[in-house]
Amino acid sequence: MAKKRFQPQFRKFHSKETTGHPTYVYDNDGKVYKVIGITKSSKTNDILNIRLDKNPEPNNNSPAYIRPKSIEVSNGTKSTKLKGWKFASSDKAKVQAVIDGNGKKKPRKK
Repeated sequence: MAKKRFQPQFRKFHSKETTGHPTYVYDNDGKVYKVIGITKSSKTNDILNIRLDKNPEPNNNSPAYIRPKSIEVSNGTKSTKLKGWKFASSDKAKVQAVIDGNGKKKPRKK
């Protein structure tokens, strides 16, 4: 049987690592979800977040940001799916840049 393709989705995880913030889940390898955090703060732990043109939450016009690094969350973590959330067309490139940037390791300096 062919492996079912993973559908990206918005979720809110409930664990000490995710602190109940909404996240964008873009991959699942069977053991962990790969997620990008969404926040309303321009900085998290002294790291600048990436501002989105439009808030992905329906009917919310306040500024929204994505974290510049993705994290991995265990599949067993309690979560709820968020319905109606979506990125604006102009924000999809920013999200893809974060996803692409996380797979690459920086070469060590000699």
